Amino acid sequence: MKTRKITALLLCLLLIASCLLVACDQGGDDTSSGSTGTTSSTDTGNNSGTDAKYLDANGRYWPSYSDSMSESIIGNRTEFRVLVYDDTTEKTYYSEEIEPGKYDTTDARLTEAVTERNNLVSEKLGVEIKAVYTDNVTNTLREAMLVAEGDFDAAMPFLSGCAVLAQEGAFYDLRQFENDGIIDLSAPWYDQNANESLSIQNKIYFTVSDMSIMQKIVSIAMTYNPDLLATKFPDLDLLQMVADKEWTFDKLYEIGREFAGDADGNGTLDYNDNWGLVGATGDAIHFYIGSGEKLCTKDENDNPILAIGEGRSITVSQKILSTLQSNNWVNIAQDLTAQGVTDIWTTSLDIFGNGRAPFRVTAFSAIKKLRSYEIDYGIVPIPLADETQEDYYTSCAASMAYGVVVPNFLTEDDAKFAAYMIDVCSAGGKQYIATAYYDQILKNKDALDVETLDLIFDNVIYDVSIVYGFEGLGTLHSTLMAEKSTDIISKLDSIRDQVNAKIDEIVETYSQSN
Repeated sequence: MKTRKITALLLCLLLIASCLLVACDQGGDDTSSGSTGTTSSTDTGNNSGTDAKYLDANGRYWPSYSDSMSESIIGNRTEFRVLVYDDTTEKTYYSEEIEPGKYDTTDARLTEAVTERNNLVSEKLGVEIKAVYTDNVTNTLREAMLVAEGDFDAAMPFLSGCAVLAQEGAFYDLRQFENDGIIDLSAPWYDQNANESLSIQNKIYFTVSDMSIMQKIVSIAMTYNPDLLATKFPDLDLLQMVADKEWTFDKLYEIGREFAGDADGNGTLDYNDNWGLVGATGDAIHFYIGSGEKLCTKDENDNPILAIGEGRSITVSQKILSTLQSNNWVNIAQDLTAQGVTDIWTTSLDIFGNGRAPFRVTAFSAIKKLRSYEIDYGIVPIPLADETQEDYYTSCAASMAYGVVVPNFLTEDDAKFAAYMIDVCSAGGKQYIATAYYDQILKNKDALDVETLDLIFDNVIYDVSIVYGFEGLGTLHSTLMAEKSTDIISKLDSIRDQVNAKIDEIVETYSQSN
């Protein structure tokens, strides 16, 4: 039996034993555990360091600062309807966190957590949380805009869709509701990195919150195969290397290149052979973000400005591009098409899952898929650019993360209700759903290293240019990878004027919005 399966089993047994001890201490009274008959690890007592205005009387995350307004905001409404993606076209990045029970493939603990959150909201407010499913949230939102009505109160488009629709005036500025005291964007259930990166002109038309866990599911890290690594590096302790800040891009290359080779001896390197790293053209930007660099930062007026081209950004980019394109040590998923592969992503995962590469750049969505392989695996952050870098940074595949938005076709009163319910559901999401995904699923079920997960999720970065695109700036590195070019200076110069013009256009649009 594989090490991780033994570890997961032991963790489950310890959890059961702990629960039995608690039940004995409480006299076995199941009614003490809340409405669902289960006790979340964060039900009470674990948020003691949080400001009281972000907790309810039982110590659970809750926007207590707006409790005095809740009755007037809700009125006679009994449902909060959220437009979300179903699995019709999105086979991986569909919503499982608004209404429970739709998919039998959803982790049982996640379903339980969504139920806990929804029950809490129902008990406190008398409002039922409902998902309105569609195969394309962006298109459905745009159609609703045209007729100025829809069968939903709020929506969760992908961030790339949020950026498109925000420029069309589709959303209320969330700052408006914050100014009214209805929400607090500095609350712990909003991602502060997202707030900072996605605001323009100090307006936040969309952001990321714990109403969803998609921002975690599409965060980028690296899986590794400890058994395979041990065949060539028996003394390597990768987790200790990470802890000691010795896990660098150079180390990845130094280790990974030792495993690449023509396994079947036919003289051609393809998906049947061994590789040092399994990745995709889009991974160059993840290594760039992981190095602490950004494509855009902000000026004193909260407007995007080009960051790439300054400091060490070009040198870092050139090194990443040249290393990923050199010495046939990286298997790039998009290259598999020329080899006759139709499902490039499954085949790419197979290379790692079947033990033919020690490393894979991965979104957390792939962790669930790795469970079906007979392989022991762990996870580490994207490596540092070098040992002078102080912190690890995690790139969010931001085009596939969900934003939370209040549609502009709503009346002012309906919009206030939507904003309030986003705040409530995000607080409950942090209390139950985010915790279940992080603690019970990633840490316990998948037996991933706790300290490493903390390093990965402590610094999730959302680059505004990746979300908005900015005339090719957001895909600059992946374009060069696809072209098998490292000439980032020429490519950047070729789009610089268009990028700045697009930024100016968006800034002007937002400056004229109320």
